[in-house]
Amino acid sequence: MSLRWEEQREFFRDARRARYIARMVGKAADLIAAMSLWHIPGAAGVFAALFYILMCDGFPGGRSLGKGLTGLKVVRIDRDGMDFAASLMRNLPVAAPFLLYLFPVIGPFLAYTVGITILLIETYLGFYDPDGQRAGDTFAETLVVEHRQGSDGVPLSDRRA
Repeated sequence: MSLRWEEQREFFRDARRARYIARMVGKAADLIAAMSLWHIPGAAGVFAALFYILMCDGFPGGRSLGKGLTGLKVVRIDRDGMDFAASLMRNLPVAAPFLLYLFPVIGPFLAYTVGITILLIETYLGFYDPDGQRAGDTFAETLVVEHRQGSDGVPLSDRRA
């Protein structure tokens, strides 16, 4: 059952949207983890880093390492659980510079220029989009919310007013 974002806006109206600074800290932690994996010798490190960047939000609960540290989680707007396909769509813009870096000779130049461009676009959208969705969130139809447990064990992001 696929429901469009416009139809789901009311359901997510009361969810505590993630603060952008928390999202940036969480993404920085994820990128640090990916860069650490990148240093594994040979092609294994490259593939491990790319796998982590692309699939990190598909881990159980929609929480990557960085989101776990900052108390955030990713939810799909159709209310289904996060999966690896949605994580792939969501993180493809972030992984693009890593993929471009693999091209010989011109790869590093492309990675830096495209990476800075993507960073600027994603930052702009995160700040100025009314729903706080960056480009990857729009592609995958996801939303990042705070994931704090209430005294009854129900995450605050799942509560209704």
